[in-house]
Amino acid sequence: MMTTAFSFSSTNSAITTTTRGGIRKQHYPYLTNNSQSLLHAVSTTTSSSEEEVWNRAAEEIDPYSEEAKSNLSNFYKRHNIVLDAEKDHKKLLRLTEQVLSWNQRLNLISRKDCTPEVVYHRHILPSIALLPLVLKSSHDTDNNNNNNSQPLKIVDVGTGGGFPGLPLALLLPHCEFTLVDSIQKKLVAVSEMATELDVENVRIHYGRCEEMYAEREGRMEHLGKYDVCLGRSVTALPRFCAWMYPLLKMQQQQQEEDGDGEEGRLIYIIGGELEDVVESRIRSDTNLDELLDREEGTSDKRALIFIANDVEEIAVESGEVDKIVRSAPAGTGKKSKKKKNQQQRTNKVAKGAWQKRDNSVKKERGYDDFQRFEF
Repeated sequence: MMTTAFSFSSTNSAITTTTRGGIRKQHYPYLTNNSQSLLHAVSTTTSSSEEEVWNRAAEEIDPYSEEAKSNLSNFYKRHNIVLDAEKDHKKLLRLTEQVLSWNQRLNLISRKDCTPEVVYHRHILPSIALLPLVLKSSHDTDNNNNNNSQPLKIVDVGTGGGFPGLPLALLLPHCEFTLVDSIQKKLVAVSEMATELDVENVRIHYGRCEEMYAEREGRMEHLGKYDVCLGRSVTALPRFCAWMYPLLKMQQQQQEEDGDGEEGRLIYIIGGELEDVVESRIRSDTNLDELLDREEGTSDKRALIFIANDVEEIAVESGEVDKIVRSAPAGTGKKSKKKKNQQQRTNKVAKGAWQKRDNSVKKERGYDDFQRFEF
Protein backbone atom coordinates (compact mmCIF):
# COMPACT_ATOMS: atom_id res chain seq x y z
CA MET A 1 0.00 0.00 0.00
CA MET A 2 1.39 3.40 -1.03
CA THR A 3 1.70 6.08 1.64
CA THR A 4 2.02 9.81 0.99
CA ALA A 5 3.31 12.78 2.97
CA PHE A 6 2.12 16.36 2.38
CA SER A 7 4.05 19.58 2.88
CA PHE A 8 2.84 23.19 2.59
CA SER A 9 5.00 26.29 2.23
CA SER A 10 2.08 28.75 2.59
CA THR A 11 -1.71 28.88 2.61
CA ASN A 12 -2.05 29.26 -1.16
CA SER A 13 1.11 27.36 -2.01
CA ALA A 14 1.41 24.51 -4.44
CA ILE A 15 0.90 21.28 -2.45
CA THR A 16 3.86 18.90 -2.69
CA THR A 17 3.15 15.17 -2.33
CA THR A 18 6.03 12.74 -1.73
CA THR A 19 5.43 9.04 -2.29
CA ARG A 20 7.41 6.22 -0.71
CA GLY A 21 9.27 5.74 -4.01
CA GLY A 22 10.69 9.25 -3.77
CA ILE A 23 8.52 10.72 -6.51
CA ARG A 24 7.38 14.31 -6.01
CA LYS A 25 3.93 15.39 -7.20
CA GLN A 26 2.56 18.91 -7.01
CA HIS A 27 -1.00 20.20 -6.92
CA TYR A 28 -1.60 23.74 -8.19
CA PRO A 29 -4.69 25.41 -6.65
CA TYR A 30 -5.56 27.59 -9.64
CA LEU A 31 -5.35 24.86 -12.28
CA THR A 32 -8.25 22.75 -13.61
CA ASN A 33 -8.37 19.02 -12.84
CA ASN A 34 -7.60 18.05 -16.45
CA SER A 35 -4.48 20.20 -16.43
CA GLN A 36 -3.45 18.82 -13.04
CA SER A 37 -3.08 15.34 -14.49
CA LEU A 38 -0.64 16.62 -17.12
CA LEU A 39 1.61 18.01 -14.43
CA HIS A 40 1.71 14.80 -12.39
CA ALA A 41 4.37 13.32 -14.67
CA VAL A 42 7.19 14.31 -12.33
CA SER A 43 10.79 13.17 -12.20
CA THR A 44 12.58 11.31 -9.43
CA THR A 45 15.60 12.71 -7.63
CA THR A 46 18.21 10.57 -9.34
CA SER A 47 20.52 12.57 -11.62
CA SER A 48 22.86 15.24 -10.29
CA SER A 49 21.81 17.67 -13.06
CA GLU A 50 18.16 17.47 -12.00
CA GLU A 51 19.14 17.99 -8.36
CA GLU A 52 21.14 21.04 -9.38
CA VAL A 53 18.13 22.51 -11.18
CA TRP A 54 15.90 21.81 -8.17
CA ASN A 55 18.33 23.47 -5.74
CA ARG A 56 18.73 26.49 -7.98
CA ALA A 57 14.95 26.86 -8.20
CA ALA A 58 14.60 26.39 -4.44
CA GLU A 59 16.70 29.51 -3.89
CA GLU A 60 13.96 31.59 -5.54
CA ILE A 61 11.04 33.00 -3.56
CA ASP A 62 7.97 30.76 -3.62
CA PRO A 63 5.59 32.40 -6.15
CA TYR A 64 2.61 31.44 -3.94
CA SER A 65 4.04 33.07 -0.83
CA GLU A 66 3.03 36.33 0.82
CA GLU A 67 6.54 37.59 0.14
CA ALA A 68 6.03 37.23 -3.62
CA LYS A 69 2.72 39.09 -3.38
CA SER A 70 4.34 41.82 -1.28
CA ASN A 71 7.17 42.20 -3.80
CA LEU A 72 4.66 42.79 -6.60
CA SER A 73 2.85 45.38 -4.49
CA ASN A 74 6.13 47.19 -3.75
CA PHE A 75 7.01 47.11 -7.45
CA TYR A 76 3.73 48.88 -8.24
CA LYS A 77 4.27 51.50 -5.55
CA ARG A 78 7.86 52.19 -6.56
CA HIS A 79 6.87 52.86 -10.18
CA ASN A 80 3.54 54.61 -9.38
CA ILE A 81 1.50 51.93 -11.13
CA VAL A 82 -2.17 52.13 -10.19
CA LEU A 83 -3.14 48.45 -10.28
CA ASP A 84 -4.43 45.94 -7.73
CA ALA A 85 -1.37 43.89 -6.72
CA GLU A 86 -3.36 41.21 -4.90
CA LYS A 87 -5.62 40.46 -7.87
CA ASP A 88 -2.75 40.66 -10.32
CA HIS A 89 -0.67 38.25 -8.25
CA LYS A 90 -3.42 35.64 -8.56
CA LYS A 91 -3.60 36.26 -12.32
CA LEU A 92 0.14 35.71 -12.64
CA LEU A 93 -0.07 32.48 -10.64
CA ARG A 94 -2.78 31.22 -12.99
CA LEU A 95 -0.55 32.10 -15.94
CA THR A 96 2.37 30.30 -14.28
CA GLU A 97 0.30 27.13 -14.01
CA GLN A 98 -0.95 27.42 -17.58
CA VAL A 99 2.64 27.60 -18.83
CA LEU A 100 3.57 24.57 -16.71
CA SER A 101 0.61 22.64 -18.11
CA TRP A 102 1.25 23.46 -21.76
CA ASN A 103 4.97 22.89 -21.42
CA GLN A 104 4.23 19.20 -20.79
CA ARG A 105 2.90 19.00 -24.37
CA LEU A 106 5.38 21.21 -26.21
CA ASN A 107 8.47 23.23 -25.39
CA LEU A 108 7.30 26.74 -24.62
CA ILE A 109 10.33 27.03 -22.34
CA SER A 110 13.09 24.58 -21.49
CA ARG A 111 11.62 21.50 -19.82
CA LYS A 112 14.83 21.06 -17.87
CA ASP A 113 14.07 24.19 -15.85
CA CYS A 114 10.28 24.06 -15.88
CA THR A 115 9.24 24.64 -12.26
CA PRO A 116 6.82 27.22 -10.79
CA GLU A 117 9.77 29.21 -9.42
CA VAL A 118 11.58 29.33 -12.76
CA VAL A 119 8.47 30.19 -14.78
CA TYR A 120 7.44 32.95 -12.39
CA HIS A 121 10.86 34.52 -11.70
CA ARG A 122 12.66 34.04 -15.03
CA HIS A 123 9.85 34.49 -17.52
CA ILE A 124 6.83 36.23 -16.00
CA LEU A 125 8.51 38.78 -13.72
CA PRO A 126 10.99 39.97 -16.42
CA SER A 127 7.96 40.56 -18.64
CA ILE A 128 6.18 42.49 -15.88
CA ALA A 129 9.35 44.56 -15.36
CA LEU A 130 8.52 46.33 -18.63
CA LEU A 131 5.25 47.76 -17.21
CA PRO A 132 6.66 51.19 -16.25
CA LEU A 133 8.44 51.44 -19.61
CA VAL A 134 5.33 50.51 -21.60
CA LEU A 135 3.20 52.99 -19.68
CA LYS A 136 5.52 55.89 -20.51
CA SER A 137 3.29 57.11 -23.32
CA SER A 138 1.16 60.18 -23.88
CA HIS A 139 -1.70 57.84 -24.80
CA ASP A 140 -1.66 56.16 -21.41
CA THR A 141 -0.43 58.63 -18.82
CA ASP A 142 -2.98 57.44 -16.24
CA ASN A 143 -1.66 53.88 -16.20
CA ASN A 144 -4.22 52.43 -18.57
CA ASN A 145 -7.20 53.89 -16.67
CA ASN A 146 -7.76 56.79 -19.05
CA ASN A 147 -10.74 55.52 -21.03
CA ASN A 148 -11.08 58.73 -23.06
CA SER A 149 -7.81 58.23 -24.92
CA GLN A 150 -7.03 55.82 -27.74
CA PRO A 151 -5.84 52.42 -26.49
CA LEU A 152 -2.15 51.75 -26.68
CA LYS A 153 -1.38 49.37 -29.57
CA ILE A 154 1.43 46.96 -28.74
CA VAL A 155 3.02 44.26 -30.90
CA ASP A 156 5.19 41.48 -29.47
CA VAL A 157 7.44 40.14 -32.24
CA GLY A 158 8.82 36.62 -31.68
CA THR A 159 6.57 36.02 -28.68
CA GLY A 160 7.33 32.27 -28.49
CA GLY A 161 5.51 31.05 -25.39
CA GLY A 162 3.82 34.44 -24.95
CA PHE A 163 6.65 36.45 -23.34
CA PRO A 164 6.69 39.32 -22.69
CA GLY A 165 3.34 40.10 -24.35
CA LEU A 166 0.90 37.78 -22.57
CA PRO A 167 1.76 38.72 -18.94
CA LEU A 168 1.52 42.41 -19.88
CA ALA A 169 -1.80 41.91 -21.67
CA LEU A 170 -3.10 40.13 -18.58
CA LEU A 171 -2.44 43.25 -16.47
CA LEU A 172 -3.26 45.93 -19.07
CA PRO A 173 -6.79 45.14 -20.34
CA HIS A 174 -7.18 48.58 -21.96
CA CYS A 175 -4.21 48.06 -24.28
CA GLU A 176 -4.42 46.14 -27.56
CA PHE A 177 -1.80 43.41 -28.01
CA THR A 178 -0.76 41.55 -31.16
CA LEU A 179 1.50 38.54 -30.53
CA VAL A 180 3.56 37.45 -33.54
CA ASP A 181 5.50 34.26 -34.13
CA SER A 182 6.36 31.94 -37.02
CA ILE A 183 5.87 28.72 -34.99
CA GLN A 184 2.19 27.83 -35.16
CA LYS A 185 2.04 25.28 -32.35
CA LYS A 186 3.36 27.80 -29.84
CA LEU A 187 0.76 30.34 -30.89
CA VAL A 188 -1.96 27.73 -30.44
CA ALA A 189 -0.80 27.30 -26.84
CA VAL A 190 -0.63 31.07 -26.29
CA SER A 191 -4.14 31.49 -27.71
CA GLU A 192 -5.51 28.74 -25.48
CA MET A 193 -3.83 30.23 -22.42
CA ALA A 194 -5.30 33.64 -23.20
CA THR A 195 -8.76 32.09 -23.52
CA GLU A 196 -8.38 30.17 -20.26
CA LEU A 197 -7.31 33.36 -18.48
CA ASP A 198 -10.13 35.44 -20.04
CA VAL A 199 -7.67 37.77 -21.76
CA GLU A 200 -9.73 39.49 -24.46
CA ASN A 201 -7.25 42.16 -25.59
CA VAL A 202 -4.90 39.75 -27.39
CA ARG A 203 -4.87 38.66 -31.01
CA ILE A 204 -2.48 36.19 -32.59
CA HIS A 205 -0.59 36.60 -35.88
CA TYR A 206 1.00 33.49 -37.35
CA GLY A 207 3.82 34.24 -39.77
CA ARG A 208 6.99 36.24 -40.18
CA CYS A 209 7.05 39.84 -39.02
CA GLU A 210 8.26 41.24 -42.35
CA GLU A 211 5.31 39.61 -44.14
CA MET A 212 2.73 41.38 -41.96
CA TYR A 213 2.89 44.54 -44.07
CA ALA A 214 3.80 43.03 -47.48
CA GLU A 215 0.26 42.68 -48.86
CA ARG A 216 -2.17 45.59 -49.28
CA GLU A 217 -4.50 44.36 -46.55
CA GLY A 218 -1.59 43.88 -44.17
CA ARG A 219 -0.28 47.38 -44.87
CA MET A 220 -3.65 48.86 -43.95
CA GLU A 221 -3.81 46.87 -40.72
CA HIS A 222 -0.20 46.87 -39.50
CA LEU A 223 2.03 49.38 -41.34
CA GLY A 224 2.85 52.23 -38.97
CA LYS A 225 0.03 51.30 -36.57
CA TYR A 226 1.83 50.39 -33.33
CA ASP A 227 2.83 52.60 -30.40
CA VAL A 228 5.14 50.00 -28.85
CA CYS A 229 7.00 46.96 -30.17
CA LEU A 230 8.29 44.38 -27.70
CA GLY A 231 11.00 41.76 -28.15
CA ARG A 232 12.93 39.42 -25.87
CA SER A 233 16.29 38.17 -27.17
CA VAL A 234 14.75 37.17 -30.51
CA THR A 235 17.81 37.80 -32.69
CA ALA A 236 20.59 40.34 -33.18
CA LEU A 237 19.13 43.82 -32.67
CA PRO A 238 19.99 45.24 -36.13
CA ARG A 239 18.24 42.30 -37.79
CA PHE A 240 15.26 42.65 -35.45
CA CYS A 241 15.03 46.37 -36.28
CA ALA A 242 15.02 45.58 -40.00
CA TRP A 243 12.11 43.20 -39.51
CA MET A 244 9.84 45.40 -37.44
CA TYR A 245 10.60 49.10 -37.97
CA PRO A 246 7.76 49.57 -40.52
CA LEU A 247 5.27 48.54 -37.80
CA LEU A 248 6.01 51.54 -35.57
CA LYS A 249 4.26 54.89 -35.80
CA MET A 250 6.58 57.58 -37.11
CA GLN A 251 6.62 61.12 -35.71
CA GLN A 252 5.26 62.82 -38.85
CA GLN A 253 2.48 60.25 -39.12
CA GLN A 254 1.56 60.75 -35.45
CA GLN A 255 1.33 64.51 -35.90
CA GLU A 256 -1.06 64.06 -38.81
CA GLU A 257 -3.26 61.47 -37.08
CA ASP A 258 -3.20 62.48 -33.41
CA GLY A 259 -1.91 66.03 -33.41
CA ASP A 260 1.14 65.25 -31.25
CA GLY A 261 4.75 64.34 -31.83
CA GLU A 262 4.82 61.02 -29.95
CA GLU A 263 6.30 58.30 -32.14
CA GLY A 264 6.45 54.57 -31.67
CA ARG A 265 9.07 52.91 -29.48
CA LEU A 266 10.90 49.62 -29.39
CA ILE A 267 11.42 48.01 -25.97
CA TYR A 268 13.85 45.12 -26.23
CA ILE A 269 15.14 42.73 -23.55
CA ILE A 270 18.69 41.60 -24.25
CA GLY A 271 21.93 40.58 -22.56
CA GLY A 272 25.56 40.79 -23.61
CA GLU A 273 27.40 43.25 -25.81
CA LEU A 274 25.78 45.36 -28.53
CA GLU A 275 26.86 46.62 -31.93
CA ASP A 276 28.13 50.22 -32.19
CA VAL A 277 25.27 51.15 -34.49
CA VAL A 278 22.90 50.13 -31.69
CA GLU A 279 24.78 51.58 -28.71
CA SER A 280 24.79 55.09 -30.16
CA ARG A 281 21.00 55.21 -30.46
CA ILE A 282 19.83 53.83 -27.10
CA ARG A 283 17.38 56.23 -25.41
CA SER A 284 17.10 54.23 -22.17
CA ASP A 285 19.10 51.32 -20.75
CA THR A 286 17.80 49.78 -17.50
CA ASN A 287 18.79 46.49 -15.90
CA LEU A 288 15.86 44.20 -15.13
CA ASP A 289 17.15 43.69 -11.58
CA GLU A 290 16.95 47.45 -11.06
CA LEU A 291 13.39 47.59 -12.39
CA LEU A 292 12.31 44.70 -10.13
CA ASP A 293 14.43 45.87 -7.17
CA ARG A 294 16.14 42.49 -7.03
CA GLU A 295 19.66 41.63 -5.95
CA GLU A 296 22.16 42.71 -8.59
CA GLY A 297 23.33 39.78 -10.69
CA THR A 298 20.05 37.87 -10.52
CA SER A 299 19.72 38.48 -14.26
CA ASP A 300 22.16 39.72 -16.88
CA LYS A 301 19.31 41.07 -19.03
CA ARG A 302 18.50 44.74 -19.57
CA ALA A 303 15.63 46.60 -21.18
CA LEU A 304 16.56 48.98 -23.99
CA ILE A 305 14.31 51.67 -25.48
CA PHE A 306 14.61 53.14 -28.99
CA ILE A 307 12.35 55.58 -30.83
CA ALA A 308 10.98 54.67 -34.27
CA ASN A 309 13.29 56.93 -36.25
CA ASP A 310 16.38 55.46 -34.58
CA VAL A 311 15.10 51.92 -35.16
CA GLU A 312 14.87 52.63 -38.89
CA GLU A 313 18.36 54.15 -38.92
CA ILE A 314 19.78 51.05 -37.22
CA ALA A 315 18.11 48.82 -39.82
CA VAL A 316 19.44 50.86 -42.73
CA GLU A 317 22.92 51.68 -41.47
CA SER A 318 23.63 48.09 -40.43
CA GLY A 319 22.69 46.86 -43.92
CA GLU A 320 20.18 44.34 -42.50
CA VAL A 321 17.26 46.00 -44.26
CA ASP A 322 18.80 45.11 -47.64
CA LYS A 323 18.95 41.42 -46.73
CA ILE A 324 15.20 41.02 -46.25
CA VAL A 325 13.24 39.49 -49.12
CA ARG A 326 9.64 40.62 -48.84
CA SER A 327 6.69 39.23 -50.78
CA ALA A 328 5.48 41.30 -53.75
CA PRO A 329 2.33 43.29 -52.88
CA ALA A 330 -0.92 41.96 -54.25
CA GLY A 331 -2.11 43.39 -57.56
CA THR A 332 1.33 44.31 -58.97
CA GLY A 333 1.00 41.79 -61.78
CA LYS A 334 4.44 40.39 -61.13
CA LYS A 335 4.86 36.68 -61.68
CA SER A 336 7.78 34.53 -60.82
CA LYS A 337 9.82 33.05 -63.67
CA LYS A 338 8.85 29.56 -62.54
CA LYS A 339 5.11 30.27 -62.77
CA LYS A 340 5.53 31.97 -66.15
CA ASN A 341 7.33 28.95 -67.61
CA GLN A 342 4.67 26.63 -66.20
CA GLN A 343 1.95 28.66 -67.93
CA GLN A 344 3.80 28.56 -71.27
CA ARG A 345 4.15 24.79 -71.04
CA THR A 346 0.45 24.49 -70.26
CA ASN A 347 -0.61 26.47 -73.38
CA LYS A 348 1.72 24.58 -75.72
CA VAL A 349 0.12 21.60 -77.50
CA ALA A 350 1.99 18.37 -77.05
CA LYS A 351 3.58 16.90 -80.16
CA GLY A 352 1.26 14.36 -81.85
CA ALA A 353 -1.78 15.42 -79.83
CA TRP A 354 -5.22 15.26 -81.56
CA GLN A 355 -6.81 18.60 -82.47
CA LYS A 356 -10.22 19.44 -83.95
CA ARG A 357 -9.89 20.45 -87.61
CA ASP A 358 -10.81 23.97 -88.72
CA ASN A 359 -12.98 23.59 -91.88
CA SER A 360 -12.33 27.19 -92.98
CA VAL A 361 -8.72 26.32 -93.66
CA LYS A 362 -7.92 24.74 -97.03
CA LYS A 363 -6.82 21.14 -96.80
CA GLU A 364 -3.17 20.49 -97.44
CA ARG A 365 -3.22 17.30 -99.55
CA GLY A 366 0.06 17.88 -101.40
CA TYR A 367 -1.36 17.22 -104.92
CA ASP A 368 -3.70 20.16 -105.71
CA ASP A 369 -1.58 21.21 -108.74
CA PHE A 370 -1.25 17.70 -110.11
CA GLN A 371 -1.61 17.43 -113.93
CA ARG A 372 -2.16 14.25 -115.92
CA PHE A 373 -0.29 13.88 -119.21
CA GLU A 374 -1.39 11.48 -121.99
CA PHE A 375 1.02 9.94 -124.52
